[in-house]
Amino acid sequence: MAEATRAEKRPIEDLSAWDLVARALWHFWKLSSEESKKAIDILLEAVEHHPHYAPAQSMLAFILLISAHMGWIEPNRALAIQLARRAADLDESDPWAHMALGYLAFTNRDTEHAVHQFQTALDLNPNFATAYGYIGLALQHDGQSEEAIRYLDRAIRMSPRDPLNSLFLGGIAGAHYFAGRYVDAVKWARQALQSRYYVWASHRLLCASLTQAGQIEEAKAVLAQLRQLQPNLSIPWVRRSIPWTAGPMEKVLDGLRKAGLTE
Repeated sequence: MAEATRAEKRPIEDLSAWDLVARALWHFWKLSSEESKKAIDILLEAVEHHPHYAPAQSMLAFILLISAHMGWIEPNRALAIQLARRAADLDESDPWAHMALGYLAFTNRDTEHAVHQFQTALDLNPNFATAYGYIGLALQHDGQSEEAIRYLDRAIRMSPRDPLNSLFLGGIAGAHYFAGRYVDAVKWARQALQSRYYVWASHRLLCASLTQAGQIEEAKAVLAQLRQLQPNLSIPWVRRSIPWTAGPMEKVLDGLRKAGLTE
């Protein structure tokens, strides 16, 4: 509703641009590799035909970053940086511009700056559940488990049917994992997969959590399924693509190695 209100306040000449963004989001919120690529194509058209429309720039930057993070596309960080900065220059009050800038910092493992940008988005729109969730994800990837759970839980409670909740459920699983609560991590990772099966991050967390909980055979079965979904999965890919900071990274890799993931 907040996004719709923002759209209503925009000049009439922006409406066709908003239509393109809305159509792209309709695809993206399905959270799959194929639908993400459709959303990116639509937003590239929006940026080309409406170069001064900040939401097209910021949403394209955000979706490029999250799709690369998920492993659905090859990273194009240079374009994401250009788009995010352009969106902020065009409209400093666009919360999604700060979400994109925050995601850039997040994927660069700069937790403090990521949280600052996500908080700025939240300051601009206090009802922005996504911003709460991404503060939680940034903290979780840095191993700050208890604070992460507080933000992730708030995001889910604010918007219980949000498509991104599968990521936030996975974030809670990761927070329990880093806190050493492996049975809880397994439970939350299963919930995340029930929400959106094709979010590969939840498979990775379930696999690592099962090994640390002593359920090695099931963990190997999960890894086999994940390799079918993501054939390029390897330890170097995880190191390169997932923005855990140093300590959390080694803890997850330990669990994945025990399940059989190799270099």
